[in-house]
Amino acid sequence: MGRRKKKRMVEQAPCASFYKPQGIPMRELEILVLTVEGLEAMRLVDCEGMQQIAAADRMGVSRPTLGRVLSEARKIVATALSGGKAIRVEGGEYFLASERTACGKLKRQRAWMLDETRSRQTETVDDQ
Repeated sequence: MGRRKKKRMVEQAPCASFYKPQGIPMRELEILVLTVEGLEAMRLVDCEGMQQIAAADRMGVSRPTLGRVLSEARKIVATALSGGKAIRVEGGEYFLASERTACGKLKRQRAWMLDETRSRQTETVDDQ
């Protein structure tokens, strides 16, 4: 069993989750899946012109990891564009930047810890 994948930080959810060639019915198209972090890597490096090391830091991963994610995403997009295939953006190992607190922990994790603390406090009060 391999190591658990580290979640990648994505600044915003994709504005569209599906792209297809115009004029071809959906039932005739092959669909390729592009992960959300793959789209984010392409956005940072190709659209914003960031160096890979800066983009990797922004996503919270190593430069080699970003390179692999970026290479895979570019291959999917190139295959879809050159072969007339549809692209569905979904899945992957990521979290949204808006889910982070100032100290860097995930808000969900912090909320869970607060709920856990409150339930313990309630149990203590009820026991008295």
